[in-house]
Amino acid sequence: MTIPKLPDFLMPVPIARSGEDIGKYIRLALIAAMLSVCFERVQEHYAPITSYWLASVALACATAMILAGTWTEKYSRIAIAVFSVFFVYDAFATWAEQANHSWLAVWTIPVAVFFAKWWEEPLYADYLRVTLGVVMLAAAAQKLLAGTYLDGSYIAFLSYYGSTTENMFQFLCTRETLYNPCGWHKFLGIFILLWQIGVGVLLLVGFRSVLFLTIEVGFLLGAGVYADEMNFQVLNIALLCIAFRVGMSYALFIICGALLLIDLQGIGELLQHVL
Repeated sequence: MTIPKLPDFLMPVPIARSGEDIGKYIRLALIAAMLSVCFERVQEHYAPITSYWLASVALACATAMILAGTWTEKYSRIAIAVFSVFFVYDAFATWAEQANHSWLAVWTIPVAVFFAKWWEEPLYADYLRVTLGVVMLAAAAQKLLAGTYLDGSYIAFLSYYGSTTENMFQFLCTRETLYNPCGWHKFLGIFILLWQIGVGVLLLVGFRSVLFLTIEVGFLLGAGVYADEMNFQVLNIALLCIAFRVGMSYALFIICGALLLIDLQGIGELLQHVL
């Protein structure tokens, strides 16, 4: 029996034909990373009541031009440089308010400017791979020190006091286990911790497998839905696609873009309206 194959357009990882330029898919991945930054900035700074519509339109057009330039070979480096100037200035101007993923973007996206053809540069891909590996292990170390993932108390707390999507594992245990987490909540906490450690180690040792990337992309999307926070996950996914030197497929790019749009209001709020 032949297993049905998805059309190339629907594959999460681009299927490059012989002689096809894989660089366009890698540049598309960086555009996704830049979009995650833009959407985060929209959430932080945009106020519909006080903002002038003309300024908003001008900013949107300028951003679109920069992103379009990033996709071209000729202007990609210049577009990233322009984007980086404004982004880095904004990040450091309000440095105390920046989330962890904002700094991850600061340490990764602007570095592409140092390479003439960054999408062909193994050193840039390796830099992203090592950076993401260190970030994964640092996040795991933070969870280990806190201890709230090991004992399941963090998952238990979110199951009852978190956002709508964070309540998804509430059914696994009764409310009586809130202060004495049940086995399922402990299992989930330990699984997340071990997964981060495993991914971090594999990235640092240079393990590059399309299957590994596909599974991790799925895990990150799931984590984004659970935490109701897609900006960080889209950034991670995009950087991983570059680090693995395969780029991002059109289908995955569309999915990430749609999730960023939904994230402006929040998946939880959307579910509340639907349900």
